[in-house]
Amino acid sequence: MRKIGLIILIIAFAFNSVFTQAVKADTSDTGVPLREKNLKNNDMPKVDYDVKVANLPFYEQVLKGYQKGSYKDTDGIDIVLRPDEAKSSNGGSLPIKNDIGGNAKPALVWDDSVKWFEWTFDVPEDGLYQLYMRYYPLKGKRSPIVRKLIVDGVVPFQEALNVSFERLWVDKGKPVRDSNGDDIRPLQEEKTMWNYEGFSDSKGFYPEPFRLYFSKGKHTIRLEYVSEPVAIDSIEVKSPENIPSYDEVLNQYKAMGYKEVKDAEVKFQAEFPVLKSDPTIRAESNSDPSVEPAANGDFILNVFGDWNWRRGNQWAEWKFNVPQDGLYKISFKVGQWWGDGLPSYRQVAIDGKVPFKELEEYPFKYQRDWRMETLSDKNGKPYLFYLTKGEHTLRLTDKVGPMSEVVNAMSDLALRLSKMIREIIMVTGARPDPNFEYELDKKVPGLMDEFKDMSKDIEAQMKYITNISGQRPSVYYSFKSIKKSIDEMIRNPDLISRRLNDLNNAQTSFGQWMLDLQNEPLVIDYFIVSSPDKSIPTGRSNFLQKVGATWYNFLKSFYKDYNSVGSSTTTGKKTIKVWVAMGREWAEILRDMADNEFTPKTGIKVQINTFPAGQLNAGAVNVILLAINSGKAPDVAIGVDSQSPVEFAIRGATADLSKFPDFKDVAKWFVNGAFIPFEYRGGIYAIPCTQDFNVLFYRKDILSELKLGIPQTWDDIYSELPILQQHGMEFYYPPVLDPFLFQYGGDYYTEDYMRSALDTSEAYMAFKEWTELYTNFKIPMAANFFNRFRTGEMPLGVGGYNEYVMFTVAAPELTGRWGIAPFPGHRMPDATINRRTGSFGTTNIILQQSKNKREAWEFLKWWMSEDVQSRFGENVEAIVGVGARWNSANVAAFKSMPWKQEDLNVILEQWKQFKVQPVVLGGYFTGRYVGFAWNNVVLGGMKIRDALEDAVKQINKEMKAKQEEFSVKP
Repeated sequence: MRKIGLIILIIAFAFNSVFTQAVKADTSDTGVPLREKNLKNNDMPKVDYDVKVANLPFYEQVLKGYQKGSYKDTDGIDIVLRPDEAKSSNGGSLPIKNDIGGNAKPALVWDDSVKWFEWTFDVPEDGLYQLYMRYYPLKGKRSPIVRKLIVDGVVPFQEALNVSFERLWVDKGKPVRDSNGDDIRPLQEEKTMWNYEGFSDSKGFYPEPFRLYFSKGKHTIRLEYVSEPVAIDSIEVKSPENIPSYDEVLNQYKAMGYKEVKDAEVKFQAEFPVLKSDPTIRAESNSDPSVEPAANGDFILNVFGDWNWRRGNQWAEWKFNVPQDGLYKISFKVGQWWGDGLPSYRQVAIDGKVPFKELEEYPFKYQRDWRMETLSDKNGKPYLFYLTKGEHTLRLTDKVGPMSEVVNAMSDLALRLSKMIREIIMVTGARPDPNFEYELDKKVPGLMDEFKDMSKDIEAQMKYITNISGQRPSVYYSFKSIKKSIDEMIRNPDLISRRLNDLNNAQTSFGQWMLDLQNEPLVIDYFIVSSPDKSIPTGRSNFLQKVGATWYNFLKSFYKDYNSVGSSTTTGKKTIKVWVAMGREWAEILRDMADNEFTPKTGIKVQINTFPAGQLNAGAVNVILLAINSGKAPDVAIGVDSQSPVEFAIRGATADLSKFPDFKDVAKWFVNGAFIPFEYRGGIYAIPCTQDFNVLFYRKDILSELKLGIPQTWDDIYSELPILQQHGMEFYYPPVLDPFLFQYGGDYYTEDYMRSALDTSEAYMAFKEWTELYTNFKIPMAANFFNRFRTGEMPLGVGGYNEYVMFTVAAPELTGRWGIAPFPGHRMPDATINRRTGSFGTTNIILQQSKNKREAWEFLKWWMSEDVQSRFGENVEAIVGVGARWNSANVAAFKSMPWKQEDLNVILEQWKQFKVQPVVLGGYFTGRYVGFAWNNVVLGGMKIRDALEDAVKQINKEMKAKQEEFSVKP
């Protein structure tokens, strides 16, 4: 008993000593906030985010303020600011040149080497003014010229952050027919010329240039560089031009004695305007039998606009001639069957001016079929236009119209709701207990008042939309559902935590409607300028015409190959077959470039066929596998995934490209390590086509609000995670081992690729850290990163090209509120950061069955060259839009795309540490069993070493079986 008592005393003493030390250690940090504990001696870069700028009012609100303050337009004032009057951020002499674009006067040449220019000037009287600029676009990345406007040291409103000045575009020639009888769309060509344009919003929300209030005296205008170089001839500060109403114009006609013309009609087709502001708006094909010319089952460019002509401020201009002076009416054959009952708006300008107020935002109402639309007043009476004999121009500009007020309201609601959600989850966590009463109405100050204000704002927008459209479109019922849910939460606050998902869905809905309500599509077949007494056709096809066209198209489908992209050339000594896993528009651009450049230069004709993505990959039964087995494989396949080349090579189906004498020169075009997935037993069986990237996405506004820096290492992530979780937020990381393995210096396989290398100490440490992200730090095992980044629940996360495009295109309310940084890494003894990781895109291969391997290689060298890839990317983005930005694997070509410079710098920096997993015999078991090991540890609680050793055993077993199957030895 005495021994037992002694042992108990010793244990008690030891426990007391340890407990005392723990208490001392803890009390040493008593009262220190969690942020200071975790971020002590932190050297993370600070977030570049200005809250004041982010919360600027919309121009609409500023304009209403002018009206309330009874600010008046000035009259007859025109102040011209010259290039030599500017001050520069660089100081010293100004970059002024003469004879730019045929202009004899001096012009200010502005590229990204100068951060800003500013002008100081005297205003003779108080009042409202507008700004205009005469400019010449210089060679850049074919994007609009964008500058930030600062007035007297202050950005006046949100829209001034990105004032856009358009480049001008034309079709490069007329379409020609290919061997299938389809039109080949002409390429888009920039027409550089001096242009005069007002400072206005880039989205077409407002019909006129911005009005700015200047008091009498000295003022300063500063323009900051955002994107694209430009030459500036002058900037004008001038009195607003007030456009008269139609009644005023009609009275002028009567006073001048203008008469209606008789029996006159001028008809001109719309498909090829003489000038346009955007290369994505273009001629399209429509199969309706009433369209001129009829398509008759082929791809004939017979209309203009369609879905591509939907974004604000996109304009096109046509020329026409009238036979005599007098008053005319103007009619269009149009289609507007988008928008669920909402009208599309266009600003109509004749000879460079809007004739009267009613044409600033003219509505083209929704209708399910083609129709003739004569420009008319609300009572249906046609407007009259005085035109002199000879040539005139007609310009139509896409405007958001009255919907701009709704879009701005949605942006405000989305941001307010995001803030509310963050405040709620700080109390409830991301996954609230449905049975717990959180009393959010008491714990979150002002929450219920915010809900009530939001309900009123939504109701006001519902009424506004109904008044505009004359009916209740889908957006009305979406808002009604959100309002109902919010009203129920107001009546019963305990529902808030249980319906947190409803609030997330509401924010997503607001963001989606922000995009949808800005879409104003319109398609035009032709125009008719005629005397007022001339009758106008209906523009519709009848039932018999539609039945006949449908039957004809059905019969034609039996003998026309719709997968083939026909060639426009008949020259060429040899023909190679190229299969592409891209959309038809991508393939058409490739075909046009090959016909116009590659074939004339080499004498090699290219026959292109398109297939859905995935149909050219190894694995399940697909078209290329069937073609190989039947002996009818193409010469070249483009868009093959990175795992497939070696899988095909193992079976002798792809050619070894490293045997070509100039392969090493071509390999220099790509990032270091790009060929790792294509290597097999000394050969290389593909070259890259597109290139992905892995980066860290972060919300600037949230990190700034929490006073957190931009993580550089995994230790930085771990130090910020508790702070995020304290505020109910999370970090997103997809369950991928690669970065941890490569950053610890490990590899998936031994040097001879015969066994798994996941049994090393480096692999163990990597696997341990990877799984502890989920077991120790409790980050989500799966999540919709796009939605949760948008709501603010995940202000930090890892992603790549797809996420970058989604945030850029589909999350407009986050513009300026997010950024990217290099992938987090591990700090090395020399203080550098090991960020090794990589993600591949698609590849190009030459099939072993090809009898034209040399010609196929010539084609691949041409296709992946810097110049061709740059122009291909430009054409794709010009036709399809920003969402289709070409992420070329050619590094020089990738740089030439219109990425934001700060983002491009991050991507290129990350590529310096590019590394990916090789493809080996039986390697498909690696991903499968690493995933099983992750499940066993994270979900099953298995010991890390046991799970990893079991995975290695299974991987080695499968690799050995495959090596024996294909008689492969070390």
